[in-house]
Amino acid sequence: MGLLVCSAGAIRLAAVHETEERHWERQVRVNLTVPFLLARAVLPGMRERGHGWVVNIGSGVGSEVVPGSGAYGVSKHAVHRLTELIHEENRDFGVRAVAVAPGWVSTRLAARPGDLGVPEEEVLDAEDVADTVAWLLDRPARMSVGPLVRVEPSASRAAAGDAMTRHLNRSRAGSAGPAPEENR
Repeated sequence: MGLLVCSAGAIRLAAVHETEERHWERQVRVNLTVPFLLARAVLPGMRERGHGWVVNIGSGVGSEVVPGSGAYGVSKHAVHRLTELIHEENRDFGVRAVAVAPGWVSTRLAARPGDLGVPEEEVLDAEDVADTVAWLLDRPARMSVGPLVRVEPSASRAAAGDAMTRHLNRSRAGSAGPAPEENR
């Protein structure tokens, strides 16, 4: 099976008017342009073979408006749309595309659950996302799921948008500048 999984990401939280151009460009490049370039490289071969998967790891934040998510939210929303386009343009050639849009996942990119009063076990972990991808890949060829699949923590206090807002408010109260830049 041909498989492309794009899970790299960059985030620097800031309101649009506070976002430096270089931070905007970096997030759009890592979160959107790189998945586009990789898909463009592998799709001809997948189409020729008559099967394949393109899996993009998006974000629940890309499916809602979260003030302060800036380039991250915009680029993840755009990767969802890119995935939809790849799906529609290639499904008749046996190529499936799906964006897995997780909510709050405990990674070094995310706020620490304890800092926001949420027990660690209420937040998703990387294995939850990997299990979702594995389940999707195991669907029979006649079945399409997606192209956007949201995976959220079941506890409402672990909702990604609310948690990001609480994190941004906490960061702003503790410092004058935007949150530090991180990559995964």
